[in-house]
Amino acid sequence: MKKLLVVFIIFLLSVQNAYCDKPVVIGGSEYPISTFTQDGKISGLDFDIVEAILKEAGITNTRRLIMPWKRIVYMLDTKKVDMVVPMVFTEERKKKYNLAPSIRTRSNVVMVRKDFKRPISKIADLKGLWVGKCSGYAYQEEFMTAATMGLFKPSSCVDNKMGLKKLKLGRSDAFMIGEGAALFLVDQLKYKGLLAFTDYRAEKASHVGIHKTNVKLYNQFMKGFEQARKKGIIKDIIARWMKAYDIS
Repeated sequence: MKKLLVVFIIFLLSVQNAYCDKPVVIGGSEYPISTFTQDGKISGLDFDIVEAILKEAGITNTRRLIMPWKRIVYMLDTKKVDMVVPMVFTEERKKKYNLAPSIRTRSNVVMVRKDFKRPISKIADLKGLWVGKCSGYAYQEEFMTAATMGLFKPSSCVDNKMGLKKLKLGRSDAFMIGEGAALFLVDQLKYKGLLAFTDYRAEKASHVGIHKTNVKLYNQFMKGFEQARKKGIIKDIIARWMKAYDIS
């Protein structure tokens, strides 16, 4: 009887260890500096923050995955990834996912060519201009309302790289883009000195999306988040990335 009990306990421990060994998969799409691939390596500020939070929760076995946005969200819905970052709050997403508190604040900015003379500090200043916007990107409500109402003429782009190229070539007058992505891509495309930031800036929160059915992981993440926040870990990671990419 004792032998059977010992065998049963060993079996339970092996099952538990196998479960613990399964990595938590963190998904994202190509969006520097949040989540992106560089030199064949998956990198990103938001990946670093999430892994630091999970470490505080006692989870060290993680795996990063980059896929197109629609694909990575589908994988979250079908339980093939455990969380997606960065995720912007919408009422629709709130119904399906537990959106953890904002891990950091990002800024959307408007870029123009260096020789563009018209000052832009608010959405109304875009009136009559051709303004680049990417398909499927979560812009702030006032920008989307202005586009719908015809305040400016949208110049559609597949991604931010295309948007900056169209701006540089004069095929649009302005381009709405995340600040981190802008600085990363301007450096990558060698557009320094050709494009400039305007005075417009709109901040938005970056959340981590966890499916509502994965309550255990969400609760673990929240415990880790509180610890990482109290220790200043998140702030330190952000400061390191900002310094590396010269983001003020």
